[in-house]
Amino acid sequence: MSFHSQRSTVILTAWKVIATMLQPLLKPYLWYRCKKGKEIKERLSERMGVVSLPRKLGGIIHFHAASVGEVISIFPIITELHKIEPRQKFLVTTGTVTSSQIVQQHFSSDPELSKHVQHQFIPLDVPKWVERFVSFWQPSLSIIVESELWPNLIDAFNKYQVPIALINARLSDRSFTTWHRFQRTAFALLSKFDWIAARSLQDQYNFEKLGIKATYLGDIKQIAPKLVFDMQELNCLRELFKNKPIWLAASTHATEEIIIAKAHEALKTKWPELITIIVPRHPERSKEIIEQIGQMPQRSLNQLPDKKGLWLCDTLGELGLFYRLCDIVFIGNSLDSTHKGGGHNPFEPAKLHCAMASGNQIHNFKEAYGLLEEAVTITPDVESLVAWVDEMLRDPQKRDKYAQSALHTMDQQSQLAYDIASHLYFLKA
Repeated sequence: MSFHSQRSTVILTAWKVIATMLQPLLKPYLWYRCKKGKEIKERLSERMGVVSLPRKLGGIIHFHAASVGEVISIFPIITELHKIEPRQKFLVTTGTVTSSQIVQQHFSSDPELSKHVQHQFIPLDVPKWVERFVSFWQPSLSIIVESELWPNLIDAFNKYQVPIALINARLSDRSFTTWHRFQRTAFALLSKFDWIAARSLQDQYNFEKLGIKATYLGDIKQIAPKLVFDMQELNCLRELFKNKPIWLAASTHATEEIIIAKAHEALKTKWPELITIIVPRHPERSKEIIEQIGQMPQRSLNQLPDKKGLWLCDTLGELGLFYRLCDIVFIGNSLDSTHKGGGHNPFEPAKLHCAMASGNQIHNFKEAYGLLEEAVTITPDVESLVAWVDEMLRDPQKRDKYAQSALHTMDQQSQLAYDIASHLYFLKA
């Protein structure tokens, strides 16, 4: 294990004190989230560090991935580690209900590997709760994905001498500016990691400007498996929409649905039978979306599109289905109207033969979009989005050309999962 800096800062100490003081208020907060469908009642205690599963015997490698995109990206690495050591046990922690379902779905398709994998929800970053969690599981290695930097959790791993790695580590130019103002705090926190693998060369450069050593192997979202889907449901939907023009707005955020609805109305003048599918990033926003753009059929209520052609697919874990149903895809969280923007992972539709468009707010996935280059069209407003969808509907050959270009880029990535797994294996305590 590398030497860990023992320095603390006022900010990190204050965080520990505040988190401890907030502990009594966090329990009702968790119950509130439970009522909103953001937590599972029967597993609420896990968020307080109380385990709900017996610990499997032997060494455990722990992965923490906050949400769906991150958790999907670790599956190939777990598979490679399992190949290196078939008896190796794994604990996967996540922070959302959807991501926990994705873990269950994925490993249910691999009965042999699933015997070695357990899932828990990550506790909130209260010192007592995270220490309870770490003292029970005591993994031989903990791997945190992207930017889940919880100081008290990291301290608990250090206390129990658990090596920790940060993979696909993100430090955008904007984040670097913020961290640079608190460089001592950043160093005190990040120097506790035994290995940091940056998501991109730019992220690596930003870490090193903070005085933190980082390596770059590649973006693990390139190697994530294709999203799961229900073949029977796909066949039913293909039959239902046979010969109808159709496109998809995926992972949309607040206000983007209004723009998608406007684009749909404009396109309907040329394509009267057009079906526009909206899959919001957060399905619980369905009521808000309907209030903004009017009534429409909802998949969560088992409703199908009506003559208007708009269909709100407010269900969990079905993007794999819709990417296979529609090969014309707009990727959300990317229009100027969104609160923060930044885009979403374009690798998922790229692997499923989709022609893709996005708004111009894609700074969180700059390297990914750079890798895909001309396979993605930037459509920053309603007019350009309408023109692009119309062109894709009119010209199947051009649509296929874009899709094939993206697919070719994805096929070139193969060695990354093994390279990362090999490095992680030798970090184990």
